[in-house]
Amino acid sequence: MKYEIQALAPGASRIVLVGRADAAGVDLIETSLSAQLRATEGNVVIDLTEVPFMGSLGIRMLITLARLTARRSARIAMTGVQPQVLEVFDTMALLDLIPHAPDTEAALALVAG
Repeated sequence: MKYEIQALAPGASRIVLVGRADAAGVDLIETSLSAQLRATEGNVVIDLTEVPFMGSLGIRMLITLARLTARRSARIAMTGVQPQVLEVFDTMALLDLIPHAPDTEAALALVAG
């Protein structure tokens, strides 16, 4: 698994995740991603377009990212969630913690509040 953090708009960043969010994939990025998120200001949009699988450790990582973002008094949203992953998120009520939007612009609107 890989990630990239991109500036989106003033006060917002996008985290693009690529690959399977299984135990091996999460282990590769979680520590450095969390550290970079702590140093990032503003709201966050997580782009999951290139994530075909989300395991329990991937979900835990997303919850950690949401908590880190909330500690900075910022907001977080997801976009590009694959249908099979979205079904898992819905079942686990993750969408109550991290809202989902169909595209980046809509996700930006969600975090702008």
